[in-house]
Amino acid sequence: MAKEIVSVTQADCQPVILGRKFYRILSMFDKPLMKTCLSHIVALVALFFAVVVEAGPPPIEYFLKDSDYLDVALSPSGKRVAARAQFDGKIALIVIDRETKTVVGGLKPETSDAIHSFSWVSDDRIVFSYAEQMSGSDQRSSAGELYAVNFDGSDAERLAGFRASDQIAGSRIKGSRDSEKAAVYLLDPLHDDEDHVLVIKFPFSQTGLRRYTIDGKKPPIISKLNVYSGKQKTIERLTFKQARPQTDSSGEVRFVTYQTDEGLPQSAYRQDKNSEWQLLSEAFELDDELTVVGLNDAGDAVFLRGPAGENGYKNIFRFDFNKKALTTLFTGLDADVSEWLSDPETGEIVIASSHRGKARHHYAETETSYQRLHRSLVKAFANQTLTVMSRSRDGKQIVLRASSDVDPGSIFIFDAETGKADFFWANRSWMDPSILRPMQIAEVSTQDGFSIPVRLTLPGGDGPAPLIVNPHGGPHGVFDEWAFNYETQLLASRGYAVLQINFRGSGGLGKKFEDAGHKEWGGQMIEDIAAATRWAMAHPDIDERRVCAFGGSYGAYASYMLAVREPAMLRCVIGYVGVYDLTLLYRTGDISESWGGEGYLERAVGRDEDLLADFSPVSHASKITAASMLIHGEDDNRAPIDHAYAMREALRDTGTDPDWLKIDDSGHGAGNMKTRLELYEALLAFLDQHLR
Repeated sequence: MAKEIVSVTQADCQPVILGRKFYRILSMFDKPLMKTCLSHIVALVALFFAVVVEAGPPPIEYFLKDSDYLDVALSPSGKRVAARAQFDGKIALIVIDRETKTVVGGLKPETSDAIHSFSWVSDDRIVFSYAEQMSGSDQRSSAGELYAVNFDGSDAERLAGFRASDQIAGSRIKGSRDSEKAAVYLLDPLHDDEDHVLVIKFPFSQTGLRRYTIDGKKPPIISKLNVYSGKQKTIERLTFKQARPQTDSSGEVRFVTYQTDEGLPQSAYRQDKNSEWQLLSEAFELDDELTVVGLNDAGDAVFLRGPAGENGYKNIFRFDFNKKALTTLFTGLDADVSEWLSDPETGEIVIASSHRGKARHHYAETETSYQRLHRSLVKAFANQTLTVMSRSRDGKQIVLRASSDVDPGSIFIFDAETGKADFFWANRSWMDPSILRPMQIAEVSTQDGFSIPVRLTLPGGDGPAPLIVNPHGGPHGVFDEWAFNYETQLLASRGYAVLQINFRGSGGLGKKFEDAGHKEWGGQMIEDIAAATRWAMAHPDIDERRVCAFGGSYGAYASYMLAVREPAMLRCVIGYVGVYDLTLLYRTGDISESWGGEGYLERAVGRDEDLLADFSPVSHASKITAASMLIHGEDDNRAPIDHAYAMREALRDTGTDPDWLKIDDSGHGAGNMKTRLELYEALLAFLDQHLR
């Protein structure tokens, strides 16, 4: 591999089919394809929007439109690139020839389904899954069916799942095998076998006349699946429920990570398929909190992720089977390791990334040529978050994503032999970077010794700006990154500053930090948000008299609790798909019904009825003096609309009638353009009314 980058270049103008023309291309798969120069498209788009910006801020749709791509992956040889591309609310699979830069195939959904995920099995065959609109959510999710198609769009087969024998109406996809009442997911592409993959099947149980769900009491099944015929051979039935197996380089399942009844992860190990399973804690005296993330190619070491040190930052550990020794791979962490890369020659994890502020990269002590290459790439893409999206099998061709707070993401393909990284594709290619606002990074100290990472985006322009306090949802395991955010940029384009806060309980910042939020939903977590808000209000570019809180899910809850705890701080408060009565969490919604859901709720909020009531905004409606608005999806299963109704009635009982918007045919989250438009048009109108 090359030791350094020779250059990062804009690709020459060649016949390509990319960018804003996807919607036309994908409707023409069976017709002669139009060939368009990417650089020409980008230039025209930038020119068009430069004119728009001069006349005023871009329309709402400018920010809400789906991104151009979701995933980009090289074929094993690196001569073809596949991507999930979005157009008009649809998600299709396209395949592009590296040399000619033309679309040579793919698959376009003929229904409301979308391509959910895909994996190259060989240079000629791709296995993929569809995502479907599920009740109670605007987001599409996989129903557990596997398909395969040749790179050129031919020989499309539904291989496995509950509709495996069906022909999809109006499509080129044929049913291949008998249907089965199970959700089927790809486990291992088996790189040494181009005809087969390893899959894991989770059996269904019937819960209604026509409703089936994964049966948490039935163990999953490992099978070998032919990617042309759909024929399956059962390998084994695992003894662990809800298992996530880890295979070695030969495709044998050696490790399993699963959830306990309390919703906590645990891992088990076996020497080979003829050996008994043992908990890691029993086999090697390792911590139960360590979960398996990979094995090296030699098979003599396993890599585990888990908390370490006083703050419990999640690190990567290497356990050597022969030496029975556990080694910590990365040092100097100030946040959890969230991504990691293995060396293509050995399978050893040698690079990791964390995100307290901007992305930080960490390198294992043993120096390798791949580490040196990565260092040079990071240097070449300074002040951007660099992500390795895909590699050819020999590791010499790499798909890179460079992004930042003002760059939704640009794709480059790097050739390690030439040292060149050629520009390939701009995500949200219609956007003019000059109108996007940078995100400031800071830390706010709390009285009890925590440091709270915050992100502040200022709109620019003259005079102090009104402030939107925007707590994230989750809340646990979720955190706000230094990255492009369409919601933040939309609000900034309308003259609003936006404050994002990684309050205690947020993910990515260590076990100590996340655990500190347990049973503090309406307590210390709100105090953290209030402290960060006071910090922002003191900023010279913020108008402290014009502050509004807005969030979704837990963010809606936190916004209303902030209005309860700090009534003088806010002029208005807006909640979207929020929970407002914590006593309902155990009785309604899908959290308590999910595997380990009750265990999560007991850790996160507890069962103390008095505390749950005290931490519920519905109990304190009389303390809210800010103008209020409630927005909720009619079909929300995560936070049922009962929460919004209860909050509205509590406010009405105090003589306040909140602004109200019920979004029909919508669930938990604005996953489509219709919902997004309804949400943000109402939001902006309310903000303009109360903050202008």
